[in-house]
Amino acid sequence: MRRCLMGGLLLIFFLGGCTTKEPFDFDEIHSYKIFYNMPTEAIIEDMARYDLVIIEPIWYTPEQIETIRSNGTKVLGYINVMEADTWNRALIGQMDKDDFFYRDGERIYFPKWDSYLTDISSSDFRKILIREIQKQVINKHLDGIFLDTVGDIDDVHLDYPDDLEEQLAGLEAFLQAIEQAYPGVPVVQNWGIETLERTSAPYVEGFMWEGFNYTEITSDSWSMEMLDRMNAIQDEYGIAVLTVSDQEEATSRDMAEANGFIHYHEPTYYNTWDF
Repeated sequence: MRRCLMGGLLLIFFLGGCTTKEPFDFDEIHSYKIFYNMPTEAIIEDMARYDLVIIEPIWYTPEQIETIRSNGTKVLGYINVMEADTWNRALIGQMDKDDFFYRDGERIYFPKWDSYLTDISSSDFRKILIREIQKQVINKHLDGIFLDTVGDIDDVHLDYPDDLEEQLAGLEAFLQAIEQAYPGVPVVQNWGIETLERTSAPYVEGFMWEGFNYTEITSDSWSMEMLDRMNAIQDEYGIAVLTVSDQEEATSRDMAEANGFIHYHEPTYYNTWDF
């Protein structure tokens, strides 16, 4: 369905060709797990229990990826889109000051994650991200791309219409570049329902909703509205919805599955592997 477009020929030539994969069917994904830490042989072997794993590919060799995939497990590679982690010096070392987002002359810093908000409207930064996808996802033969922190656009820019429009336009240009360079490679967006509705729905195959906890959602009118809107987007675009709970595993899973979502329960965080 996707093909290399003329607008991406120079980018494709630079990357070494148009990479086409056979897309996997999310209808065949019934279990998944997220893991961002360095793997062990035991963890890699245990990944065979899941239909899908989402990993930080920096910590993996192509051989390890092939071992995971040889058991039929699909693998998505984590790409941080709207934040630059200070620990990732190789990435930050490529960035100029204009690749960060500024408000009132100051960069926006997230103390919890030790990261800075990026400016996706920067064409240079988009090229950095494409190179990261090539290096960490395509060259290592992963099955797809997991775009994290896209929800920052909703969280940070919704009350600033000019900034919002600029960031959404930059995100769309980025998603178009992915589509042109890597036709057939599935893309999953993490959070940002407003951004999904306004811009990214035509370009992604999956969407992740973290914090999908039964009581939090059913007792909050905004969350219930988001659930209705998510169902509408899913119906219109055929997007797979992956949910994550950290409380009330049984009722949260039941609610997710009742809505046709693929659920995962993680009571701690994504840096530990529970056998």
